[in-house]
Amino acid sequence: MSYTGVTYMSHHSSMEENTRGCIDEIRSVTGVAACALVSCEGMVMGKYFRESSQFSPLFAAMCATVLASAEAACGSVNIERPSMVTITAADATILIASAGEAALITAVIDKSADLPTVQRQLLDIAVRIGEEA
Repeated sequence: MSYTGVTYMSHHSSMEENTRGCIDEIRSVTGVAACALVSCEGMVMGKYFRESSQFSPLFAAMCATVLASAEAACGSVNIERPSMVTITAADATILIASAGEAALITAVIDKSADLPTVQRQLLDIAVRIGEEA
């Protein structure tokens, strides 16, 4: 019984370490002001935000809903599942990228960032996360 507990704790610690590594990689992208790794159900698995940025579980759930809605819209017109949804506002951009079947990346991008470069880098990270899952 204690062996199972040790295995679980080791597995749990490994998952936390992997999630932390993913968040560190996402936040290292120039222009990322806030980010999270989120389950497709909208549960926050890991997050990072600067003091000036707000990030809530509600934000994560809404991002999961936005990606699911985009998938449904694409499906209704026979277009492949989207890899990323971009929400552009005057002061920032929100990127939501599919990271495999079970997770997604959400990121708030500074308006001064080179958006195509950030999108490419986040998609690369999302593909790696999806392959590791």
